[in-house]
Amino acid sequence: MIETKDIMLRDLRMSDIPKRTEWETVETEWQLWDGPWEFEGLAGAEKRKNVERRIRAMQTQAAHVWRDDERRKSFQIEVRGEEPRLIGWVASYHLTEHFVFTKEITDRCAVGIDIPDQSARGNGYSYQALRLFIDYLLEHGEKDIYLQTWSGNLRMIHIAERMGFEECLRKTAIRMVRGKKYDGLTFRLNMKKYAEFICNYFVNES
Repeated sequence: MIETKDIMLRDLRMSDIPKRTEWETVETEWQLWDGPWEFEGLAGAEKRKNVERRIRAMQTQAAHVWRDDERRKSFQIEVRGEEPRLIGWVASYHLTEHFVFTKEITDRCAVGIDIPDQSARGNGYSYQALRLFIDYLLEHGEKDIYLQTWSGNLRMIHIAERMGFEECLRKTAIRMVRGKKYDGLTFRLNMKKYAEFICNYFVNES
């Protein structure tokens, strides 16, 4: 568990799965921005199988008994308060030297974030959650932090650049989203810029 005065990063619980399932099946607006090519065109049995696979993966993750010293690949984002609520998650994965996803452990770690709860957006929670997660990964041995998105996701690009990420690779027109081609983008975190962001953005954090 990692926290600020506003949010907490914590492990997935079985009690989270109904809300996570709702985001997979009903409140799916977030899928328009996070890898939308993975969801477009899915219908009927194929869509149900996709949801069922995701739910099984969440159940396995929630059932895992974590050791305190065990490195997490993801956390749930919970807004603190009298009635804490789940608003999304952060996750990480590794990249090959060609910046392609791999299950192998490499020295290139990429981060991602989703906040399906639209009412929670615009409150700075994304910055807080990413900062906590990035710091957690650095403390657990990661050296280079990356972020991948596509050229149509302007909100994610803005967050990345503000936090100190710099574009290091652009693959032109590799993503087809809603009938239009977009570039695939990879950003690398500039540690000096990231430190400056922390000092400036969180200067008034208590």
